[in-house]
Formats: sequence, C-alpha cells, structure tokens
Amino acid sequence: MRLSQTRNLSNQKLWLVGCLIGLTIACGRLQPAPAGVISATRTTLPTFTFTPTSTPPPLFTSTPLPTATPLPTDTPPSTFTPAPTATSLSTATPVVIAPLPTATPEPAPTDTPTVTPTPEPVIKYVLANTQREFNCDYTAIYGTVKNANNFGLPGVTVRALGIKGTGGDFIGPTDAEGNYEIFRIPLAQLQAGQWAIMVMENGLEVSERFHWASTPVCQSDDTGHSQVLRVDWKLVE
Repeated sequence: MRLSQTRNLSNQKLWLVGCLIGLTIACGRLQPAPAGVISATRTTLPTFTFTPTSTPPPLFTSTPLPTATPLPTDTPPSTFTPAPTATSLSTATPVVIAPLPTATPEPAPTDTPTVTPTPEPVIKYVLANTQREFNCDYTAIYGTVKNANNFGLPGVTVRALGIKGTGGDFIGPTDAEGNYEIFRIPLAQLQAGQWAIMVMENGLEVSERFHWASTPVCQSDDTGHSQVLRVDWKLVE
C-alpha cells in the first residue's frame, strides 16, 4: 500500500515539472527580438506532451507462483487381508533304523586241522599184572579186575582198541568173579597189529593204557610180540 502511494506522488511531480517546462518554452516564443539583433534561427523542438496516467505501471511484475498440486491422499485399503497363517507341520513319525548285522569274522586259515585234545582219563584202575603167552592156535586178550582186597569186581568193562594194523575195537565185561576175555580169534584170521587196553566206565577211560603188539606167526618173539596177552587190573581206593 505504501509503495503504491509513493508511486502516485512521483507521477504527480513529473507531471508538474512537464507543465512548467511547457510554459517556459511558450513564453520564450512570445518575446520580440531586439532591434539590430539578428535573431538566430531556432529549431523548434518537438512539443512533449505528457499524458498522465491514473495508474502507473508497476515497477516489478510479479509472476505468481504456480499453485502446488496437493499430493494424492493415500486411500486406506478397504479390506486388510492378513498374511496366511503358517500351517504347523505334522509331527514326523520317527524312522527306526535297524542296526546292521554284525559281521562274523571268518576264522583265520590254518595249514593244519585243529585237533581237539583228548581229556586226560581219571585213573581209578591201575595195572596189577601183565603176561605175554605163546600160542599157535589163536590170539586172545583176557585177565581180571579186583579191588584193593583182591576180590573180583563184576560188571567192569575192559576195552581193546586197535591203533595200528587191525583197526579193531573190542570190549569184554567181567563176570561175577571179576574175570573177563575181550576176544579169542583163530591165529590165521587176525593180522599183526598194535593194541591199547584200558578199563572203561560210563563210556570214559578210567585207567591207564597198556600197549601190546600181536603177531599171527606161531613163534616166540623177544621184541614183545605174542599171540596171547593177560592183563590184570586193580581198583585204586
């Protein structure tokens, strides 16, 4: 408002100054030139006509700033869709893994077969007497089994096992007086062989072994061969 008033006063002053200049020029033209004076030719200046304006133009033309376009208002979603709820996993059934079968180690190869040792016999009977006899008719093994008081023991089994040559296996139980005879074979029907004689009880050896070699030849032999053998046993108490 104050700026507008200042502009109006300035315009009025300009207008008054213009009027005074115009009057001065007009008065000069009306005065006569003095005698004897050559008047110089004057060039008529153009008449300046000041046309006052009621409204002076503004010194500065302000261009209004463009109206800012309001940002679009966020439209809230009409419906809020919640995120899907995670479905809980079902309880897994544990898998039972059967253990692998334990491998049975193979036995180490051996060059020689395994021999099961024969248990040592329990000695219940010992040798009381042995006697080799010469005979040209048959081969036989016989004898007696007695207790510590020299009484015969009935029902005792004596065994003759062929270990070389014959391969035979014979047994002979004692009678009521403790006498036994394992076999009696004609001389021509039995080959030469080696024998182990022992007392048996419940299928087990219960005495020491006595070794004897038989011969089918009808003659005496200083090397221990004979056709007939007598072996007497005695119970250890």
